Amino acid sequence: MAAASSFRVTPFYRQIDVFDAAPDAAGVDRPQWDSGDEPVLASAQCIVLATRSDLLGPVEVEVWVGASEHPPTGHLLFDGELLTTGEGAAVGNPLAGDQQRVPLSIGWHPVRIYGDQPREPARFLVVFDGAPASP
Repeated sequence: MAAASSFRVTPFYRQIDVFDAAPDAAGVDRPQWDSGDEPVLASAQCIVLATRSDLLGPVEVEVWVGASEHPPTGHLLFDGELLTTGEGAAVGNPLAGDQQRVPLSIGWHPVRIYGDQPREPARFLVVFDGAPASP
């Protein structure tokens, strides 16, 4: 396991995304809020995470790629897969242009996302663990 990155993101509109960093990111199917009370939204290529207000400052994000000898901590917010199409993934707030790249191969990647609390988290851990299934 290696921490791909640890960084801070300004969560404009109280959200950050984990998404396919395709060359044409505008073509990524980004889920839309129904009520605004959902803690997580997901489509094949994009996971949207609700955060605390951007007025409280940046949120912290740590990304792990591969298995870890240490178990993740926090509240499990999402357990599923993310499809990447060639440029890996990105984590951050694309509305602000504030995102970090995660090198991943093409395919479906198992991903688990943890938050320091179940609602309005200030810290996230994004874990990509396991080999991708074929695209």
